[in-house]
Amino acid sequence: KLQGAPARDLFDLMEAARDPETNEAFSDAQLGDQVATMILAGHETTATALFWSLYLLALDPVAQEQLATEARQVPADGEADLDRLKFTRAVVDETMRLYPPAFLIARSALGADEIAGMPIARKDVILIAPWLLHRHEKLWRDPNAFVPERFLAPAPPPDRFAYLPFGAGPRVCIGAHFALVEATLALARIIAAFRVTLLDKDPVMPMGVVTTQPDRSPMFQITPR
Repeated sequence: KLQGAPARDLFDLMEAARDPETNEAFSDAQLGDQVATMILAGHETTATALFWSLYLLALDPVAQEQLATEARQVPADGEADLDRLKFTRAVVDETMRLYPPAFLIARSALGADEIAGMPIARKDVILIAPWLLHRHEKLWRDPNAFVPERFLAPAPPPDRFAYLPFGAGPRVCIGAHFALVEATLALARIIAAFRVTLLDKDPVMPMGVVTTQPDRSPMFQITPR
């Protein structure tokens, strides 16, 4: 970037950022950490959610055709109207219920507490597993089934702490809205243009490797509509 030129991207903005108390800039190591976080949290998680969305839609051709019909109603050359992609958004929501990209959330206790009769000391690390919450039979009907309609009216919204694809509280994912918009629009464009089928009939198993990764790369067939 030329000296004095306006910021062109997020990295330029981070490079120009200053601590409000010390007026210090990020060090090179801190900039590297921020970029790594953006790549992991802002790219890897959304890509993972899209993979599992395509996998589930390939296993459910009826839902895939319903999504394709909806997506074709949105003009490809104009601003996407998310209000017209309700089923597509429900597919993304249901995918992140079954395969939450962040399958485990860690939090450090600010002070002593007690949970379900178990004492918690200050700075104890508490692990919350969205994977378990999202498939808990006391919280969800048919918890292992792919049912996007559970996120559509007139179905009631899930309990606040039963569905945590982005965490909750003051440390909730800052990019949650952006990620949902990005994934919804990308999925709509893909399925509007292509029919996705699985050539590989063996089930794909999830693996907890930072994010919820597939245990292998299955073979898809992509056919223009």
